[in-house]
Amino acid sequence: MANSKKFKKIGILKGGISDEFEISSLTANEVFNILKKKYLVHLIDVDNDCKKFVSNILNAKPDIIFNCLHGFFGEDGQVQSILNYLKIPYTHSNVFTSSLAMNKHFSKIFFEKIGVKSPNGRFLKNMNLSEKMNFPQIIKPICGGSSNGLIKVNSQRELKEFSKNKQFKPENLIIEEFIPGREITVGILENKICGIMEIIFDSDIYDYKNKYIKIAKHILNPKLPKDIKKELKDISLLVHKEMNCNCLSRLDFRYNEKNNKLYLLELNTQPGLTKNSLLPEMALSKGKNFLELCEIILSNPICPEYF
Repeated sequence: MANSKKFKKIGILKGGISDEFEISSLTANEVFNILKKKYLVHLIDVDNDCKKFVSNILNAKPDIIFNCLHGFFGEDGQVQSILNYLKIPYTHSNVFTSSLAMNKHFSKIFFEKIGVKSPNGRFLKNMNLSEKMNFPQIIKPICGGSSNGLIKVNSQRELKEFSKNKQFKPENLIIEEFIPGREITVGILENKICGIMEIIFDSDIYDYKNKYIKIAKHILNPKLPKDIKKELKDISLLVHKEMNCNCLSRLDFRYNEKNNKLYLLELNTQPGLTKNSLLPEMALSKGKNFLELCEIILSNPICPEYF
């Protein structure tokens, strides 16, 4: 583990080009405001001008990049590839891990290969809309986060109506079985379990609105059967390790109490760091304030060409 104090200048990536621009900006501002109290920090705005982006990084001359981008380009291996090329160490996971975790289709295949159950799903473009299936079903972007674009369809008719909407491209979406039950998330920090949390919300799905507008209720250390708690920890550590995640991650589950089974929904390699985010809340319950959390992340940078 590197020492965060050896990095004299920290570049913080803000904004990005995904539909998670707003959340990326909130995360970046939170990190900037806490780190500036102790470190020399520089906000680097990211837009769709890659040449300007690289130039801004080179002009800032950071010793390390704190990656606060979410979604497309920011956490799917693309910006990580650029930082590898520039030989600048950065926070969170590497190119391959970021890319695999962000792609919900390929991450499902990976989960299955290591024996972890997730909802049955496939590419929307590959399915016959008239075939018989169990409803409800969930439609979501193959590469997306913050539950943007998450849609529940309750019948064949709703699915066909959805398919007529030209705003959505089938090649960018997967469809998977809806798992009823409790929404459970597990945080990992320094490659160890940081906390288990249940998310309580009014609707059937934990969508963008529940995350950032009408904030859902967070319950740390919820009442769960002992075997389920153990399984949550075991699965989370297994996936974190086998995916080669760096330092931190957050894993989202559905727990179906009727069949007493857990289903891993997805792995997040760059959990949000806003005032409403889950990992900071878990870390605080372990006695680590937001500054200490950010310093832990800074103390675990990666860059294959640097170290």
